[in-house]
Amino acid sequence: MEKVRIKIRRKEAVTSFQALLVERIKDPMASWTESKPKLEKDPQGRATNSVLDSTDMEKLFWDHIKMLQERCVHDFRALLAEVLTSEAASLETDDGKTVLNSWSTAKRLLKPDPRYNKVQRKDREALWRRYAEDMLRRQKSSHDSKEDKYTDARGRKSLDSSKHTLESGRSHERR
Repeated sequence: MEKVRIKIRRKEAVTSFQALLVERIKDPMASWTESKPKLEKDPQGRATNSVLDSTDMEKLFWDHIKMLQERCVHDFRALLAEVLTSEAASLETDDGKTVLNSWSTAKRLLKPDPRYNKVQRKDREALWRRYAEDMLRRQKSSHDSKEDKYTDARGRKSLDSSKHTLESGRSHERR
């Protein structure tokens, strides 16, 4: 019975501390050493709970930070999809650069949006590169499938006409 009570208290303490993290920690680049004093000033005492030790709180903190970073990455990918459209990709600069083959060109369009700065600097270009490669691959496969349809249609027409020629030739032979 006592084990059940301890388990319930621990679960409540975890939930309470997670709520504190959601309320106070909004920056995905925050550090534990900077944030711990801010959390300890909580008037409800959710960061000074005897059920959770410092290691537990730090682990919960880093889980929260990871979730914030993942949300920022998701938002950055949405930004890429909004800004780097196929229309934007078709526009070339004087030196032949597009938003899909030049990070500096893409960056100029992305930078004004607040979602750009929320992603860690080291991750931005890699996320852009992955998005650009996917978009180029989709464009190529779309272009290839259109070409295949065009080729198939032309091929079928030429086969049909040769078939017609053969049939008409046969009919003349029978006469």
